[in-house]
Amino acid sequence: MKATMTKPQHGDEPGSDESPRGWTAVPDFVGRARKVSVSMPEDLSYAVRERVGRGEFSRYVSDAVARQLELDLLGELVETLEAEHGVPPEEMIAEAEAAWPDAE
Repeated sequence: MKATMTKPQHGDEPGSDESPRGWTAVPDFVGRARKVSVSMPEDLSYAVRERVGRGEFSRYVSDAVARQLELDLLGELVETLEAEHGVPPEEMIAEAEAAWPDAE
């Protein structure tokens, strides 16, 4: 099972998956869907509908929101690690870039 790392919020009970530094592994979002109302620019909703069709609109938007949440959580993790350990030295960054040249 894929997990996303998230910091516990006020009032959250620590789970058995709690890891060091207060970050908790949260499973992928699965289960029952809840109908929500979102407003978005008309042109954007039209572009999504044209791309995926009427029946897949919600799934497309849900996937996009899940990706954004994952990016937000990764950004928070980077901030936490940099606060604890400092910014990685340039030579370490260059070494990582050389090892994974296709990474963005």
